[in-house]
Amino acid sequence: MAAKSKSPKDSPIRTKSLPINTNNAQSKKGSRSSKSTKTIRNFSNEIGANKNVSNPKALKLDNSSKLERIRFIFLSAFIAGLTFVLGLGIGNRTGDSVVDNAINRIISNVPNEIDKSAIERAAIEGALKATGDQWANYFPNSALDIFNNRSANQMTGIGIALSKKKSGALEISQILDDSPASYSLLKVGDQVLEVNGTDVQGASVETALALIRSEIGSAVDISAARGNSKFRVTLKSEKVSLQTVKASQIENSVGYFKISNFATSTYEEMQSALSQLNTDSGVIIDLRNNPGGLIQSAVNVARLFVKSGVITSYKLADEEKVYSVSNSKPILVPLVIIVNRNTSSAAEMFAAAMQDRNRGVVIGERTYGKGSVQDFVELKDGSKLEITVALYLTPSGRSIDGVGVTPDLVVKESDLTIKALQILGGLAELSTKK
Repeated sequence: MAAKSKSPKDSPIRTKSLPINTNNAQSKKGSRSSKSTKTIRNFSNEIGANKNVSNPKALKLDNSSKLERIRFIFLSAFIAGLTFVLGLGIGNRTGDSVVDNAINRIISNVPNEIDKSAIERAAIEGALKATGDQWANYFPNSALDIFNNRSANQMTGIGIALSKKKSGALEISQILDDSPASYSLLKVGDQVLEVNGTDVQGASVETALALIRSEIGSAVDISAARGNSKFRVTLKSEKVSLQTVKASQIENSVGYFKISNFATSTYEEMQSALSQLNTDSGVIIDLRNNPGGLIQSAVNVARLFVKSGVITSYKLADEEKVYSVSNSKPILVPLVIIVNRNTSSAAEMFAAAMQDRNRGVVIGERTYGKGSVQDFVELKDGSKLEITVALYLTPSGRSIDGVGVTPDLVVKESDLTIKALQILGGLAELSTKK
């Protein structure tokens, strides 16, 4: 097969790639002690100094279709409003709620045939939207495979992850290496407008992903926007399995670890990678364009570098959930965490925890600012609701939701590698003098 060239996603870091043997899951023993608040802050500050309607009939039919669509949207919104305001469930046991009555009247009176389940889904999604929760999602039974696979990092598609911005726009938050998307014009930050001709603007992430997922080898047509430019790409769907950690040796004794997202396998991958590298002079963890993932996975990775203490917590009603770690033999070499504006959710919490605990120096740019907790509610038909229930707090008690993590040292993309190595070198020297 002819070699394909990739479009760069991050600034180049010249390293010698190292294949990870996940059968070897022994973490490397730690060396040296973690640095104090004063040492890390002072040193990082010191470094910082330096789209024809020529046919009338077609036009008439098109207008008729638009009217039907508008009427459907209006009816769906009406039902959604009833659901939210009255707080009544769809299809309850007695079947005599106002919402049920409205749906049955609509179905029995409209001239065209309407799928009741489609109206019910529109009502549920409308109710979630009315709450103002931008992270709320509805997983009907037909989309539960997306729910089940997104955490396991196995999927069929083109290799992209999506996130919904506060404006309602769907953006590409991650492009998997060696995936169909990685060899295309698509980039992280591009806005997805249509999937196979279906407008997804304002749709939920799961709705868009359900349209993208298809049989292996089938074409997926994506219409996207970047700034004021719009473009279209057609890719073939493949089965994608994601390796979440890629490791390389930088210089003789510095390990570089790129974590693409936090999934069920990330902790074991990280352990294996650490055991194969010389990290005596320090570790660089790159979280750029990491959309987050499983908070427990992020906590597990943090445990590799922290002896004991709180990593994150949140309060739900009268209950407080605390994620703490304990490790009698943590890796205590100097640590640098690289972040950018697309670092989100669990990845942000990891960076904030290392920062609050004075365990590492965070460099790059301010992160996205998603510090909310989502929980899942199963409905009686097996479908699920994902709703925001709380806000995560860092070890020091601060919330990063809507704010993000401010790096200890703001560094432009082109200078990240050299700055990271400078910081590690300086911290290693200070440690030697103690």
